[in-house]
Order: sequence, then structure tokens, then C-alpha cells
Amino acid sequence: MRTRGLLRAVALSAALSLAALAAAAQGAAAATAPPAAAAAPGAFESYGRPRYMIYFFEAEEGAFSAEESFVLYNSILAAVAQANPDVVVVESPDIGAPRTKEGKEELSRRVDADAWLHVIASGGFENLTINASTFDILKQETIGDIVIRPGFVVDFRVIARGFWDDIVQAIGGGYERIVETSILTARGLPGTLLEGPPGGPYAIGEDGAAALVLPSPSVFKLRASLPGHYEVERHVSLGIESLELDLDQVKKPRFGVEASLEGLQFPAARLWVSIVRAEVFARLSLATQMAGFFPLDNAASIVQTGSPLSFVGADAGLYVLPPERYLRPFVALGGYLRISHPQGYFGLDKIAPGAATLSLGCEYSPSRRLRFVASYDPAWLFCADPAKFIETSFAVNSYPSGQVPGYVFLEGAVLDLRCFHIGARLDF
Repeated sequence: MRTRGLLRAVALSAALSLAALAAAAQGAAAATAPPAAAAAPGAFESYGRPRYMIYFFEAEEGAFSAEESFVLYNSILAAVAQANPDVVVVESPDIGAPRTKEGKEELSRRVDADAWLHVIASGGFENLTINASTFDILKQETIGDIVIRPGFVVDFRVIARGFWDDIVQAIGGGYERIVETSILTARGLPGTLLEGPPGGPYAIGEDGAAALVLPSPSVFKLRASLPGHYEVERHVSLGIESLELDLDQVKKPRFGVEASLEGLQFPAARLWVSIVRAEVFARLSLATQMAGFFPLDNAASIVQTGSPLSFVGADAGLYVLPPERYLRPFVALGGYLRISHPQGYFGLDKIAPGAATLSLGCEYSPSRRLRFVASYDPAWLFCADPAKFIETSFAVNSYPSGQVPGYVFLEGAVLDLRCFHIGARLDF
């Protein structure tokens, strides 16, 4: 596993070098690419992998006993193992250390390491000298060259306490986690805010694109928002290859036109107007009972002539859930006027001139423009003569008992509880 990790790091370095050469050879094309967006400092730390450092230890031959070498080795190892949470110290599988830089790199690759610490102890406990060097293979840079001389005779108790602060500081401040990156290019409307990617939020520039340098691999949900437009959400899995994403941004509607059936019987039309786009609305409606669907037994057709009565209504309401939801409940309050137009008369119905309404509905959106609407719209009709109301409103059906299913007759009013509504709307 360690070997594979080092190979990935080497492959990343090679890929970056090739990318730099390609960019130099294609300067004209690069000039048209959107500038890379910068992430907040430290935003990618959780995506990085730790560094692996191989520990080489050599003791001057004849200067230390086996026990002294063992104590020195483990004292230094214990200190450097805690020096940096981003560095994992790996013990060398071989005794001693390769003589050349190339040899150290080769042995480092065998244990999946990308840095080394080489410690040479000399002089014995009477005149202890420690020469330590740490080297970053990926950067090809010496991070620290340290010489430690206590200047007095040491013993096991002193060695256990250690003198290794300079080594610890070099490792602690010289290495950080490796974060491999890829570029996500998001194309959309200028000013769009991009939330969700590591290090964000970001914004799309005036050129209509944002090139985001992001950790690879990473998985996140990108949310693109722009005032007056529906939010766009995309689940993104970013790997080694760069990725381009075109955002399909749609404006929230100003108005909509609906064709519907009032009471599941009579033809109706509604005009929806946005007060706050896709959130608060007002509606104007027109319905008529001149013809409708009457599922009567033994009738030649279910479409029959009804009453010379029409309705002009208005209400206002709001949606309960965000505009991006496919299924959205809504509530509205309003009313309508009942227009009677038998032959020779056109005006407000003299029996029940109007009503107040409550609309409890829901709409389903298979697309941003098409909506299917269903609602329950109980109405409080202002009516002084319920019997006359029955005679006027139910020309086809008669109810000798005076009781009409779905209606509650009150003093000076009629409560209509059978007002169901279905329709389809196109938004613009």
C-alpha cells in the first residue's frame, strides 16, 4: 500500500510537469481558460494524505554498546514520531543507511516513504554528537541539517529525556499533508454563487465560468444560486481527470396560465402572478357552469348544459416549501363573485353574489415550466335564501329534501365543502 501511495505522488509530480509543458506549448488556448478560483487557506487539509518518512539510524562502530545504541535509536524515534501529525515515521527495514542519495530514495520507495530522516551518532556517551538531516523527496529539498552536542557525559536517564527539540522542530515545521488536486470548471450565469465544493463558496465571473482547483478525489453536492433563478444542485464526484459542468439555470416565473376543472366538473382558467418569484403569488380566475361534466345514468353524454352562472375570482397565497422541490404545498385566501347571465340579464347573482374562499393545494413540477395543480377550495357563500340557491345552482339535479350533499346551510350563508380543483399550468 505504501509503494502505491508513493507511486501516486510521483505520478502526480510527473502529471503536473507535463501539464506545465502543455500550457507553455498552447499559450493561446490557455489565455481563453477561466482563471482558477482560490480556496480559503487550509480548506483542503482534511482531504490530504500524510507524509511518510523513513528513519535511518547509524552508530559509530565501537563507540556505543548495543544497549546504548538501542536507547539512542528509540529515544530519537519516540520524539520524531510525535513531531508532526501530518508525518508518519517508518522504520528502515535495513540496518544502517544507503551511502548515496539515490540509494536512500530507492529504499524510501520500497516502504512508500516520500521523505527521510538520517541520524548518525558518534563519540559515545562520553562525547555524544548527533548529526541529523531530513530530506523531502517530493520537493528534492533538505528541510533540516542539525548537529546536537550535549557537551557533557550522558547516561541512560539523560538520553531518555532527550535533546531532540531541533530535530522535532525541523520535522514539525517542514512538512504538511499532500493534497492532490483536479480542476472543476463550472459554466453558468455571471454572479452565480457556488456552494458545496471544498474551500468555497466561489462565484462565477463575468466570463460565465469558474475554474475551481479542488482536492482529488472528492465527492460533494454543488449548489448554484443566483437571485431570480432556481437553484441548481448537482452531485459531483471529482477524480484525477478535470471535469466541466454546465449549469442549466432557469429564471423563476413572473406569471403562469392554468387550464383546469372547477369542482372536477366545470371549465376554468387562472392567471398566476408572482409577487415574490415562485414563493408568493396572486391569482385571477374565471369559471363557468354553462357546460360541464355530469356523469348521469342513462345520459347520452357526460357533457351537459349547466346553469347560466359564471365565477370571477381572486386570491393570494404562498408556497410552504422551497421553489426547487418537485412537490410543493400552498395555501391561499380570497374570494369570487357569482355572475348570473340568463337571457335578458347579466350581473351579480341576486341569491348568492359572492363567496370567501380558502385554498389548500399542492403542485407537482415535472419541469421548471409545467405544473400540475390540485387543491381543495371550501367556500363561504353569502346567501340569504338557501332554497333559492339550490334552485339556481342545480338546474340538472333536483333535491326535493332541500339537502344537497357537500353543502351546509347556515343563517345567511352556505358553506360549500365539495370544491375540488385540478389543473395544469405553464409558467413564463
